[in-house]
Amino acid sequence: MLIPPLVTQAQAGNTVRVGGRGLNRWSTVHLDDMVDLYHLALTDPAATGFYFVEGGEDASFADIGEAIARRLGLGPVEPWDLDSAAAAWGEGFSRYALGANSRVRATRAHDLGWHPSRPSITKWIEQEMPLP
Repeated sequence: MLIPPLVTQAQAGNTVRVGGRGLNRWSTVHLDDMVDLYHLALTDPAATGFYFVEGGEDASFADIGEAIARRLGLGPVEPWDLDSAAAAWGEGFSRYALGANSRVRATRAHDLGWHPSRPSITKWIEQEMPLP
């Protein structure tokens, strides 16, 4: 949900823009790694409670933007003031999704034996992200 708006905006304007300086971070995980944890949590009798899932990398939005720029063959990432981002993406999405932090640690998942094995978000963007 976070990558497509950045890619769409980058393609429309031939530059990747991130909210503010892009220092905010979200915990990310490859979908297949998340499926592995769901399977483990549903089938392992030791699994109880709530599990966070993350891929071990907290890439900043600047890092993510740079990966998108490399994948699309665009120039450097540009900061975008939050008022301008809000005009394009809406107040809530620009400030509370693309302009905020959301970080978790999968400590309990690791204790259960789960560990991510797929590419980080930046490697996935650079090597596997489908191009329109």
